Amino acid sequence: MFYGWTVVATVFLVLMVAAGLGFYNASVILNAAVDELDAEVGAVSGAVGLFFGVSGLTGFALARFMDRVDLRWFYASGGVVGSTALYGLHWVDSVPKLYVFFAVFGIAFSLCGLVPGTTLVARWFDRRRAMALSIASTGLSMGGIAVTPIAERLIRNNGLAESGRMMSLIWFLGVVPAAVLLIRSKPSEKGLEPDGAPKPPSPLALRGATFTQAVGTRFFRWLCLTYAMIFLAQVGAIAQLFNLISERVDKDTAAFAMSALALTSVVGRLVGGVLVLKIGSRTMTIVLTLFQGMALALIALAGTGPALVAATIFFGVSIGNLLMLQPLLLAEAFGVKEYSRIYSFNQLFSTVGVASGPLALGLIHDAFDYRTAFFLAAGANVIGFVALLLAGNTAKPLAIWSSA
Repeated sequence: MFYGWTVVATVFLVLMVAAGLGFYNASVILNAAVDELDAEVGAVSGAVGLFFGVSGLTGFALARFMDRVDLRWFYASGGVVGSTALYGLHWVDSVPKLYVFFAVFGIAFSLCGLVPGTTLVARWFDRRRAMALSIASTGLSMGGIAVTPIAERLIRNNGLAESGRMMSLIWFLGVVPAAVLLIRSKPSEKGLEPDGAPKPPSPLALRGATFTQAVGTRFFRWLCLTYAMIFLAQVGAIAQLFNLISERVDKDTAAFAMSALALTSVVGRLVGGVLVLKIGSRTMTIVLTLFQGMALALIALAGTGPALVAATIFFGVSIGNLLMLQPLLLAEAFGVKEYSRIYSFNQLFSTVGVASGPLALGLIHDAFDYRTAFFLAAGANVIGFVALLLAGNTAKPLAIWSSA
């Protein structure tokens, strides 16, 4: 079997742990912090925003080293830092300390998150990149299904302080051993080329645009705005969804809805990995951006448990696919030569939306209500839709380097 699939499986596992205790679990930690620290939603929402902001900045700062350093060191470092941060929840007894926790945790999430993960998959696959990315990134959603419910129950039964110790152990064991033993940074380390082709006598140079060429294109600039808006709405909604459903119904319904959200994201992403080959990545992104906006509007309007769960399931269809499509669009347009820098810089702009989403929706909730907050999140998707239309297709950026 082509070793690239082992790399995909390892990235899947690491993303499952990282997302289960970080991405999806941020909403659960936020809800617990509101109760345990007796704080306003808006005050603690900023801590979740800091988590995503620090993650994006760290990814961009370290991306230039990913072409020169064995990626296993990134994962090992992320395992140690993340485990230490989660253990440190034992001492989080105030809002400022919560912000410190999320800042350190954001560094760990970046070190074993999407930037190294998508970089690995893009290097190991060319023709089957869409399918490989869809499988690897499905680990994010599986984290919400398999890991976040465990974390939620630990936090509910034991509080943040005691549950942090147990989550620390899960993080370390789920990240470090598999990544260090199984990850290989490039196909050449196994004597192969992407997709499993035999390595030629003379190594082929990685093809693609340079970082400078990529950031100078209209496609790159508008795609930055597109995903800033998509993730503002998406991550803001995920961070506040548990609290919204808890307010309107109860915590059991909220926990069930979060699991349904993750499960729908898994199914949707796997279907999307096949569908994108037929309709194209840009067309699929356009459709799903509007679909996500509609789903958020439905959540804003829903008032009963069944209606909220149904709207959450619709939301889940867009989550996994839009996350997968960002690295796929960039790889199609700019190749893999300097992919890690290009992707991380695009993600840095996206992080503006990621970091501001939880805080923005939290503050709007405190000033008005969740209905207003989620309607404004739906509007952010409309802005993203327009920006993607203005970006154009991948043909022009592709022409910059493919003919060279």
